[in-house]
Amino acid sequence: MDATSNDAGQSTDDGIPGLLVRLLNISQRLGRYAAQETGERTSPATWRALSVLQEKGPLRLGVLAEHCRVRQPTMTTIVEALIRDGHVLRRPDPDDGRAHLHELTGTGEAALEDWRDRAGRALEPLFHDLTGSERALLAETVELLDSRLRERTER
Repeated sequence: MDATSNDAGQSTDDGIPGLLVRLLNISQRLGRYAAQETGERTSPATWRALSVLQEKGPLRLGVLAEHCRVRQPTMTTIVEALIRDGHVLRRPDPDDGRAHLHELTGTGEAALEDWRDRAGRALEPLFHDLTGSERALLAETVELLDSRLRERTER
Protein backbone atom coordinates (compact mmCIF):
# COMPACT_ATOMS: atom_id res chain seq x y z
CA MET A 1 0.00 0.00 0.00
CA ASP A 2 1.56 3.25 -1.13
CA ALA A 3 0.69 6.45 0.71
CA THR A 4 1.51 9.94 -0.52
CA SER A 5 0.15 13.39 0.29
CA ASN A 6 -1.94 15.77 -1.79
CA ASP A 7 -1.55 19.55 -1.92
CA ALA A 8 -3.53 19.90 1.33
CA GLY A 9 -1.12 17.56 3.12
CA GLN A 10 -3.76 14.84 3.42
CA SER A 11 -2.87 11.20 2.98
CA THR A 12 -3.82 9.73 -0.38
CA ASP A 13 -3.51 6.16 0.88
CA ASP A 14 -5.13 3.84 -1.68
CA GLY A 15 -6.17 1.26 0.94
CA ILE A 16 -9.88 0.92 1.68
CA PRO A 17 -9.69 2.64 5.11
CA GLY A 18 -7.76 5.58 3.66
CA LEU A 19 -10.16 5.94 0.74
CA LEU A 20 -13.17 5.81 3.03
CA VAL A 21 -11.74 8.45 5.36
CA ARG A 22 -11.13 10.68 2.33
CA LEU A 23 -14.71 10.03 1.20
CA LEU A 24 -16.02 10.98 4.65
CA ASN A 25 -14.00 14.21 4.61
CA ILE A 26 -15.13 15.04 1.07
CA SER A 27 -18.76 14.37 2.01
CA GLN A 28 -18.51 16.80 4.91
CA ARG A 29 -16.88 19.40 2.66
CA LEU A 30 -19.66 18.96 0.08
CA GLY A 31 -22.26 19.56 2.79
CA ARG A 32 -20.51 22.72 3.97
CA TYR A 33 -20.10 23.93 0.37
CA ALA A 34 -23.80 23.38 -0.38
CA ALA A 35 -24.81 25.24 2.78
CA GLN A 36 -22.48 28.11 1.93
CA GLU A 37 -23.65 28.36 -1.68
CA THR A 38 -27.34 28.29 -0.74
CA GLY A 39 -26.98 30.58 2.26
CA GLU A 40 -28.55 27.83 4.37
CA ARG A 41 -28.38 28.62 8.07
CA THR A 42 -30.18 25.54 9.41
CA SER A 43 -27.76 23.29 11.30
CA PRO A 44 -26.73 19.98 9.73
CA ALA A 45 -28.03 18.26 12.89
CA THR A 46 -31.52 19.55 12.11
CA TRP A 47 -31.44 18.16 8.57
CA ARG A 48 -30.01 14.91 9.94
CA ALA A 49 -32.90 14.63 12.43
CA LEU A 50 -35.47 15.12 9.66
CA SER A 51 -33.63 12.61 7.44
CA VAL A 52 -33.56 10.00 10.21
CA LEU A 53 -37.29 10.45 10.87
CA GLN A 54 -37.97 10.13 7.14
CA GLU A 55 -35.93 6.94 6.92
CA LYS A 56 -36.83 5.27 10.24
CA GLY A 57 -40.32 6.59 10.92
CA PRO A 58 -41.58 7.80 14.33
CA LEU A 59 -38.96 7.57 17.10
CA ARG A 60 -38.57 8.36 20.76
CA LEU A 61 -36.34 11.34 21.49
CA GLY A 62 -33.48 9.26 22.93
CA VAL A 63 -33.43 6.91 19.95
CA LEU A 64 -33.47 9.87 17.56
CA ALA A 65 -30.56 11.42 19.49
CA GLU A 66 -28.59 8.16 19.17
CA HIS A 67 -29.21 7.98 15.43
CA CYS A 68 -28.13 11.62 15.03
CA ARG A 69 -25.14 11.15 17.33
CA VAL A 70 -26.02 14.04 19.62
CA ARG A 71 -26.80 14.18 23.33
CA GLN A 72 -30.44 14.07 24.38
CA PRO A 73 -30.53 17.71 25.61
CA THR A 74 -29.26 18.83 22.19
CA MET A 75 -31.89 16.72 20.45
CA THR A 76 -34.57 18.18 22.73
CA THR A 77 -33.63 21.67 21.54
CA ILE A 78 -33.62 20.57 17.89
CA VAL A 79 -36.96 18.74 18.14
CA GLU A 80 -38.68 21.59 20.00
CA ALA A 81 -37.71 23.96 17.17
CA LEU A 82 -38.89 21.42 14.57
CA ILE A 83 -42.23 21.08 16.38
CA ARG A 84 -42.59 24.89 16.53
CA ASP A 85 -41.90 25.07 12.78
CA GLY A 86 -44.47 22.35 12.07
CA HIS A 87 -41.86 19.92 10.72
CA VAL A 88 -42.26 17.31 13.47
CA LEU A 89 -45.26 16.10 15.42
CA ARG A 90 -45.03 14.74 18.97
CA ARG A 91 -47.59 12.11 19.96
CA PRO A 92 -47.96 9.60 22.78
CA ASP A 93 -46.17 6.28 22.32
CA PRO A 94 -48.93 3.64 22.10
CA ASP A 95 -46.60 1.11 23.78
CA ASP A 96 -45.76 3.37 26.75
CA GLY A 97 -48.10 6.15 27.81
CA ARG A 98 -45.24 7.94 29.60
CA ALA A 99 -43.17 8.27 26.41
CA HIS A 100 -43.63 10.17 23.16
CA LEU A 101 -42.87 9.46 19.54
CA HIS A 102 -41.69 12.13 17.13
CA GLU A 103 -42.64 11.90 13.49
CA LEU A 104 -42.01 13.86 10.34
CA THR A 105 -44.95 15.94 9.09
CA GLY A 106 -45.74 16.71 5.47
CA THR A 107 -44.31 20.18 6.04
CA GLY A 108 -41.11 18.65 7.42
CA GLU A 109 -40.86 16.29 4.46
CA ALA A 110 -41.32 19.21 2.05
CA ALA A 111 -38.64 21.26 3.85
CA LEU A 112 -36.21 18.33 3.70
CA GLU A 113 -36.87 17.75 0.00
CA ASP A 114 -36.47 21.49 -0.67
CA TRP A 115 -33.08 21.49 1.11
CA ARG A 116 -31.93 18.43 -0.83
CA ASP A 117 -33.02 20.05 -4.10
CA ARG A 118 -31.23 23.32 -3.31
CA ALA A 119 -28.11 21.46 -2.18
CA GLY A 120 -28.08 19.40 -5.37
CA ARG A 121 -28.43 22.50 -7.53
CA ALA A 122 -25.63 24.22 -5.57
CA LEU A 123 -23.30 21.25 -6.07
CA GLU A 124 -24.16 20.61 -9.72
CA PRO A 125 -21.78 23.26 -11.14
CA LEU A 126 -18.85 21.40 -9.57
CA PHE A 127 -19.69 18.36 -11.68
CA HIS A 128 -21.46 19.73 -14.76
CA ASP A 129 -18.54 18.86 -17.03
CA LEU A 130 -18.37 15.15 -16.17
CA THR A 131 -18.21 12.89 -19.18
CA GLY A 132 -20.87 10.23 -19.68
CA SER A 133 -18.55 7.55 -18.33
CA GLU A 134 -17.64 9.70 -15.31
CA ARG A 135 -21.34 10.24 -14.58
CA ALA A 136 -21.94 6.50 -14.85
CA LEU A 137 -19.01 5.84 -12.51
CA LEU A 138 -20.34 8.39 -10.01
CA ALA A 139 -23.83 6.82 -10.14
CA GLU A 140 -22.37 3.33 -9.72
CA THR A 141 -20.24 4.47 -6.78
CA VAL A 142 -23.18 6.15 -5.06
CA GLU A 143 -25.26 2.96 -5.47
CA LEU A 144 -22.42 0.82 -4.09
CA LEU A 145 -21.96 3.05 -1.05
CA ASP A 146 -25.70 3.24 -0.40
CA SER A 147 -26.22 -0.52 -0.68
CA ARG A 148 -23.26 -1.35 1.59
CA LEU A 149 -24.43 1.09 4.24
CA ARG A 150 -28.04 -0.13 4.04
CA GLU A 151 -26.87 -3.75 4.42
CA ARG A 152 -25.24 -2.85 7.73
CA THR A 153 -27.79 -0.42 9.14
CA GLU A 154 -30.95 -2.38 8.35
CA ARG A 155 -29.95 -5.44 10.35
